[in-house]
Amino acid sequence: MSSQGMSSQGASSTRTLVVGGGLAGLLAARRHQRAGHRVVLLEAGEQVGGAIAAQTLDRAGGLALNTGAEAWSTASGAVDALARELGLESRIVSPREGLGSRLVSAAGAHRSPAGALLGVPGRPLSAEVREVLGTTGALRAALEPLLPRRVGNRPGATVAEVVRRRLGSAVLERLVAPIIGGVHSADPALIELAAASPALAKGLAEHGSLVRTVRRLRGGAGGKGAAGSAGTRVHALTPTLAALPAALHDAILGAGGIVRTGVEVVGLDRGEGRWQVRTAAGETLETDRLVLACPPDTARTLLAGVGRTDKDRTDQDHTAERARTIAAAIPETPSAPVRLVALALDAPALDAHPSGTGALVAPGTPGIRAKALTHASAKWEHVQRALAEALPSAQAPHLVRLSYGRPGEQLPDQAGIVDLALADASAILRTPLTRDHLVDAAVIDWDRAMRQPRPGHRAALDALTALLDAQDDLELVGSWRAGTGIDAIVRADRSLTERSLTHRSLTATTEGPAA
Repeated sequence: MSSQGMSSQGASSTRTLVVGGGLAGLLAARRHQRAGHRVVLLEAGEQVGGAIAAQTLDRAGGLALNTGAEAWSTASGAVDALARELGLESRIVSPREGLGSRLVSAAGAHRSPAGALLGVPGRPLSAEVREVLGTTGALRAALEPLLPRRVGNRPGATVAEVVRRRLGSAVLERLVAPIIGGVHSADPALIELAAASPALAKGLAEHGSLVRTVRRLRGGAGGKGAAGSAGTRVHALTPTLAALPAALHDAILGAGGIVRTGVEVVGLDRGEGRWQVRTAAGETLETDRLVLACPPDTARTLLAGVGRTDKDRTDQDHTAERARTIAAAIPETPSAPVRLVALALDAPALDAHPSGTGALVAPGTPGIRAKALTHASAKWEHVQRALAEALPSAQAPHLVRLSYGRPGEQLPDQAGIVDLALADASAILRTPLTRDHLVDAAVIDWDRAMRQPRPGHRAALDALTALLDAQDDLELVGSWRAGTGIDAIVRADRSLTERSLTHRSLTATTEGPAA
């Protein structure tokens, strides 16, 4: 548990309490500190960072590896800017050039087409796309800009509905489904397009074509020069991405904030204009502003219980009723459990980087249960260097990471998952890998990190935002609101910062100078 006295946080009398120490919670705490608030952050786990975490492989010389997110999208530049603000600029690294990533399906293993977004190609007739789809599938996709704007374009439409109707089944099954399953841990038939890719949904509405939207977003006629393959438009930090939440944690403490880990929040109440936050240890903490950066189901439960534990209040109490209205407006976003397997290998055949930086696997691919593989030592030169230092006696040390857990599928049994991962890695990398190659392995479970927005999610979020705008002492933040990925969470936090600055500016203009 880390803490620092609140007296050093400045003269502001506004107190902000943040529930949840994942990336969204850390960013919220930092944002409120910068606004001059006294901040306390409570995290139920033993460390902050949420799904950005790391651990060491003892039998691999204490090698540090990412056990959750490993990189961020560079599309907006928001995370790069944050890293620079936190003094991490010298630790930002890019993937190895020239490798690209692969898509694996029943049609085989193919290089991921350049200039695509969510798997939607900007150049359907390019050689890379034709190799994956075949001539017929590519021609069908190339017709998409000629379709009327209305085809597949309705509020709440799923990814599968839009892509199949506009681009055909081959694009859906071989290009889009691997990304939706591997990156979003979702089923394209269940996830809303507007939630999976707001940019694609907005572009379709504005330009009447997914292909034209991708070309505009990726640059030129498909963006070969601007984009590269999907696996290369990212950055990471050395030695692991856990440096990002660690830097945010230190910044909060350095500015006089309080960060407490191992503290579970079990209830909320409100009285005399303040929130009361109850913990499992029997504490009650008061705060002027409350930020719920916890999973949506936890936020819903906490808000639904406001006022019910105080026998002097009734269900007609206005504050409790308002909190329950907000709770009811939180959209259902079920989580998809994910099981990761990291394999440290001594395998000279992998020096050729047979699948580039890694691969996404289409659902139903024969003989492979994994949904994705990252060849970390091929993708990141700093990982390769760390392996060489940690395993000086190894002939050819490599690190690969496989992920399991598609919606509706049972996770592979822990007992045999390392052997399954070796078999799947052999198939994906087209290289025989056995226990003889294995130096060490780690199995990591994430039960609540990956959220699956259902149809209507975007409209539900809009309605929730309207309710929260009228409740200026309460915030709900997290990937379930911002979208999947570190970049989405950072951009959402920056948007809140900009809105706050605009609000303060308008308030100052309206009130004018004192008479």
